[in-house]
Amino acid sequence: MTKPARIRRANPALELFRRHIGARVTFTGTTAERGGVEHGVIVDVDHRMVYVDYGYPNPINAELGNAIATHPANLRLETIVAAPDSCDHCGTAAERPGPAFRASR
Repeated sequence: MTKPARIRRANPALELFRRHIGARVTFTGTTAERGGVEHGVIVDVDHRMVYVDYGYPNPINAELGNAIATHPANLRLETIVAAPDSCDHCGTAAERPGPAFRASR
């Protein structure tokens, strides 16, 4: 008998995605289905899979809506680095509403 999911040892790969629910990810699978590369948003993480909304309904489990279980090895977080003097909301060059206090490095 296996241990329940809540007391299993934490998987570091899943913990990374669990801390970034709502972040954009890129799917880079090993097959060429659906173009091979897809972009989506993390909506949930369980004990072994990451659930990603790719913008289309789940073809296997309709009750999950747009959430599709994806193995963490096939996902990469999309890192968006804004320019230092850009708008926090949209990333365009704009004046910030107040003084910009930059963190010391």
